[in-house]
Amino acid sequence: MKTISIILLALSMTTVHAATPEDQAESCDQIREQIQAHIGIPAKPNTLLLSKVGANKKCRFTSAEAYRAAWGDKPLPKDDRRDRRSKGREHEDD
Repeated sequence: MKTISIILLALSMTTVHAATPEDQAESCDQIREQIQAHIGIPAKPNTLLLSKVGANKKCRFTSAEAYRAAWGDKPLPKDDRRDRRSKGREHEDD
């Protein structure tokens, strides 16, 4: 009987946590302010802020905003398309 009550208690706590109005009440401007306030280069991505960006489709965040939400001031990786196109396509015309 104790096991069942513990399981029910655990399940009720998770549903209460999932329905907190704090996360749902944040406006697009508030999330954008949090993104701008995310400074420095973290060791790991900020998954909490990134999940807020992903959950709010109506805000239409740009890819740059999503990257900054995860990585802060870390510069974007260099996209050298010239190297990517020529990779593996070297032909010998001898």
